[in-house]
Amino acid sequence: MVAFLLLIAYPWLIVRVGASPPTTNNLNGLVLLSPSNGWAVGSGGTIIHFDGVAWRLVPSGTASDLFGLSFGPPNMPNTNDGFAVGGSGGSATALFWSGVSWSLATSGLSAPSAQRLASVFMVTPNDAWTVDSISGAFWHWSGTVGLGGGWNYISSAVSGLNSIFMVTANEGWAVGVGGIIYHYTSGGWALFATVGTTLNSVFMVDSNEGWAVGNAGAIFRYTSGSWIGPVSPGTTNQDLRSVFMVNQAEGWTVGAGSAVLHFSGGVWTALPPNLLATNQNLNAVYFSGNTGWAVGDVGTIVVLGEQPSQGVPAVDLRSVYLTSSSDGWLVGCSTGGCGTGSGEPSVVHWNGVSFTRGSVLGQISDLYSVFMVSPSDGWAVGGVGSTPMILHFTGGTWTQVPTPVSGVILRSVFMVDSSNGWVVGDMGTILRYSGGSWNAVSSPTANALRSVFMLGGSDGWAVGDAGTILRYDGTSGLWVRLTSPTGASLNSVFLTDLNHGWTVGAGGTILHYDGTLWLSVAAFVSTDLNSVVQVNPQEAWTVGDSGTILQWTGISWYPVTPSPSPVGNPDLYSVDLVSSGFGLIVGAPPSGGSQATILLVGQEVRPIPEFDWVEPSLAVVFLTTIITITHVRRRQRRECG
Repeated sequence: MVAFLLLIAYPWLIVRVGASPPTTNNLNGLVLLSPSNGWAVGSGGTIIHFDGVAWRLVPSGTASDLFGLSFGPPNMPNTNDGFAVGGSGGSATALFWSGVSWSLATSGLSAPSAQRLASVFMVTPNDAWTVDSISGAFWHWSGTVGLGGGWNYISSAVSGLNSIFMVTANEGWAVGVGGIIYHYTSGGWALFATVGTTLNSVFMVDSNEGWAVGNAGAIFRYTSGSWIGPVSPGTTNQDLRSVFMVNQAEGWTVGAGSAVLHFSGGVWTALPPNLLATNQNLNAVYFSGNTGWAVGDVGTIVVLGEQPSQGVPAVDLRSVYLTSSSDGWLVGCSTGGCGTGSGEPSVVHWNGVSFTRGSVLGQISDLYSVFMVSPSDGWAVGGVGSTPMILHFTGGTWTQVPTPVSGVILRSVFMVDSSNGWVVGDMGTILRYSGGSWNAVSSPTANALRSVFMLGGSDGWAVGDAGTILRYDGTSGLWVRLTSPTGASLNSVFLTDLNHGWTVGAGGTILHYDGTLWLSVAAFVSTDLNSVVQVNPQEAWTVGDSGTILQWTGISWYPVTPSPSPVGNPDLYSVDLVSSGFGLIVGAPPSGGSQATILLVGQEVRPIPEFDWVEPSLAVVFLTTIITITHVRRRQRRECG
């Protein structure tokens, strides 16, 4: 019901965060020439290009930070000519795109008037303007690059300038520090108004209509010859860094703390922060038709607007972890298929409304387990071939971190807290996270370990192949192998406290822990069980192959049939629930080429409806296989021991 209400409130939701960003440098400027052709610039001379499939690094020839980018007026971009500007260490830089490569175009620039160029606007390849955020200087480009063209100093504002927009060759606007607003007419720049709040971006729809945004959520509008504002009531207190108007009736602005505001129906509306799979600062936004992007710190790339449905890939999803009913992550095999190491990594964020692809900076790999310490801190593990994989999420991008072992696949991760955690995997591998790094520890088995669960820092369990059961003794700091009542492979273990726990595995194996012994419990199924979660001592869930779903009621395990049932009875690999009576089950696609199976465990038996919004400015990605399966009582969360 929460998801349904949010969909009604925000029918133009963000789709996804671009997968596998090519850089972790801050991205500061952005231009879209078409829905399949875009450019972004950033710190350290970073330039990336979007070719309709992926963003890729392009040589820039400079190590200076880049802030501004222009390929002409937004409604008439020039694909073969463009300028990028920036500066570092008190020395400004400018680059020109010739349709083939980027080259320096700094002729005429000199300190102290040219220190850090913050914004550029190309009217034509022979007519461009840039402004300096330190000196407040206006610079004008005239002529042809490489054939005598160069920058000419025109004048300076009373303080630094952050953004410039030319309506025509004869009229323009610039905004900056302290809320200064300059107007270009009759061949010169003059102070037009001062609004008191630093302005970071300006966009003109035409000569009579425009917007400027700035610090502390300030939004000002130009209409009827005057700048009015700030817009009240304010929609955010975050610094707004970029504004783009699709047309007079629709626009976007982005800023610090992943702030995204949408203008529609004459009103600016702030999107709830959990609708994005990032909390990074967003520095630029740009649209081409209904297709839009935003870029930000640590290489963040966010897709806005109408895009192909890329929320949930057609892969086996192997693990799900929910921090709440409105936040969680799903991971699985790479989009090229399990074991191939091809395509893209599969990390998917749930925001309570829709599923969006997460960003991964690392090798392409299968992922088998995910654990979130908080919405902004998490870990995922896996591997492909003989190469293990550990990814760390810190609020923006999932980033590969070093592993102390090789030749194994990592199967399960559990974090006690942000500085203490465990990973298990093939050949009895056990890793411990402490002191900011992962290290291998002694293992009493060579059997593959497939699941680990900790009851605080001094007690925990791990299970694996051939009925392997290990327990961690915090006093000795050692893992000890215990006698097992089964020889079947065990795939998942979960405990609510020292006296209540379950482990499940091959051939319908279910073992219960009563505080002393692990004892076999009849399951009445013979399919492999892959994941188990306990809500409280009287209620638990397990899922497995061929669409198997079982619920423990305190007396026995009973099968649960979703309504409607997923097509083809796909294998189910992971289940997780939160105390609010909400959970997700994930698994393989129900048929070749279809999206991964995701089932919703909710408070009523009801399929989540599909939505086909008339307004295409933002498409909501929903699965036809998301199904509500039954009521779930409140349960104790993982904070045990």
